[in-house]
Amino acid sequence: MRNFIYIICELNPPHKGHAYLFAEAARLCAADGGVVTVAVMSGHMTQRGSPAIVDKYARAHAAVSLGADLVVELPFPFSCASAENFARGGIAAARAVADAYPECTHTLVFGSECGDTAALCRAAENMSSEQFRARLYDAPDGGHNARRIAELYSEMFGALPDGPNDSLAIEYIRESSGTGIAPLAIKRIGARHDGGVEDGFASSSAIRGMMAAGRGCSGYIPDDAYEIIASAAREHGIASEARLGAAIMPILRVTDPDDADGFAECGGGVGRRILAAASRAGSYEDAIRLAATKKYTNARLRRAAMFAALRVPQSAFGDAVEGVRLLAASAVGTEALRGMRGRVRVAVRAADAFGVDGGIYDRRADALYAMAYEPALPAGEFARRAPWIG
Repeated sequence: MRNFIYIICELNPPHKGHAYLFAEAARLCAADGGVVTVAVMSGHMTQRGSPAIVDKYARAHAAVSLGADLVVELPFPFSCASAENFARGGIAAARAVADAYPECTHTLVFGSECGDTAALCRAAENMSSEQFRARLYDAPDGGHNARRIAELYSEMFGALPDGPNDSLAIEYIRESSGTGIAPLAIKRIGARHDGGVEDGFASSSAIRGMMAAGRGCSGYIPDDAYEIIASAAREHGIASEARLGAAIMPILRVTDPDDADGFAECGGGVGRRILAAASRAGSYEDAIRLAATKKYTNARLRRAAMFAALRVPQSAFGDAVEGVRLLAASAVGTEALRGMRGRVRVAVRAADAFGVDGGIYDRRADALYAMAYEPALPAGEFARRAPWIG
């Protein structure tokens, strides 16, 4: 029986740790009928509220070079959301593929600091319990931030696996419960998430820093993937958070504060705080710095600013992910696509009316992302792109 493997990722950019994850997933999930590895990959906007350093089509092509057979998009706004909604969007895309192949087995594979699938499943079960959710949301401030979650969990159940990848893994497991997609943790090796360089492995954030500074990073990215990413960088340069912020700032300054609470991740005064900071700050970086508190991370504030600028309502996270948007496919993936025909809707271009709220948020995000380059790319630059097919 064939096994479909799902890896939810950003690959911003891909590195040797990602290559290890794809290779281990294929090894551990080998099946008599073969495997199909599906990467559910963020598009142009990432979970930390920043633009991906190179475009999603280049990163999808690189994913195939690492071992992915199908690369489908984790749609915006889910790709730019907190862990719970990020997981919701990723699992919804994976489930769309899995539902097309009920006769196959399906495994969700993820990197994890602890590497203990059973421990992560216990944590997911505890966090989904009625008593935990009631205590969490009964907190005076809504309680829904990472620090409060960890403190409450420790009080009720003991230590919570709290690495960044562990936290995402728990949300993946919670969201995939009852779907027939089995979880499998693989212990992360090398540099920690958002860390530096360790044992010859560099984190994506460290590599982004090297690229922004014009320093060589080829030793930390597998050769084929490096050439794909480098080629994209040679063509258009790399996307810059500062340039994206310069495009966002005027929108924030003319946004009515009375509208702020309705935008995604802007409730509880966060949106109003960002708008007030933008009205005083001389740059986007300064606005985020002025709005920062101990309670709200910079990533949370950047996400909220992005959602306010793109007019994304909180209700968008309740919208259904109706199918998948294809970004790349290997020969094996192309054969799998043929088997999906008539079972799941597959979009192949960004301009297709498809996805969350007809794809309007994806199209807005792509148009804004084009402003992160120097010079800015045309608003429709990515609407014309087609998936990479091997």
